[in-house]
Parts: sequence; C-alpha cells; structure tokens
Amino acid sequence: GAGGKAALVVKNLKGRATRGMDYFAPTPTGEGLTNGVGSRDAELQAKWEEEIRQREEKEAQVLEENLERAKVALESFEEERQQKIRDAMQKNREKEQLLMEQFATETESENPWERIVSLVDLQTGMSDENFDVSRMRQVFIQLKNSPPSNDINAA
Repeated sequence: GAGGKAALVVKNLKGRATRGMDYFAPTPTGEGLTNGVGSRDAELQAKWEEEIRQREEKEAQVLEENLERAKVALESFEEERQQKIRDAMQKNREKEQLLMEQFATETESENPWERIVSLVDLQTGMSDENFDVSRMRQVFIQLKNSPPSNDINAA
C-alpha cells in the first residue's frame, strides 16, 4: 500500500546518501534543490497554474455568455407569452361579442323555446354519460317546433 511506497522512497534516499551522494546537500554552485529537478518542478508548477488560470478565465467567459443567452431567451419567452395572452384576450372578446349579438337576436324571437334549445346542448355525444337526457331533447325539440299557446284558458 501507501506505506510501502513511502518506505521505498526513504530507502532510495538513504541508499543514495550511503553511496557518497547527499541528495539534499547544496550543489557545487551552492543552489541546493532549485538547481536540477527542483527548478523543473517549479517550471511545471508555474505552467500548471497558468493552465488553471486560463481554464478559469475561459469558464468565466462561457458562464457570462450562457447567462447573456439565457437572459435574451427569457426576455424572448416573456414577449411571446405576453403576445399569446393579448391574442387570447382579443379572441375571447370577439367570441363574447359574437355570443352577445347572437343572444340579443335570439331574445327578440317570438318562440321562447327556440332560445332554450339554442342554450342547451342537444348533441347526443356531448351529454354526461351518467344521465339519459334523450327524452328531454325530444321535449325541447317538440316545444321548439310547435310551441304551446300562451292562452291559459285554453287548457
């Protein structure tokens, strides 16, 4: 495991030192670890830090672009939503106006049963399945086609 590797490193370092080489001793130039392997490690570390900084800058730039695109998309969505709401309101007003005009013309009719039939849905497939309203339909249509007289004394 990990203990074996650490022991191996120590053994290697001790092995080098016992052969007459002191790894941590200063070099003849007097620079120690920063000369050879140490300077290469510092160079790699600097390179890695620069790469990380560039990645972070790129990430921040992509994030900013995504936020801007999201903002534009949200504004577009809101405009479309508002337009749909306005269109639906206009369509509903027109339907209501048409229904009001139709209702006004039907109230002028002499036969009140025509108005009732126009207000009741007489389509066979449209009624609630739990109730049989066929007789009611028949009665409404009969009253519409031949309304009873308004004379109370006739009965």
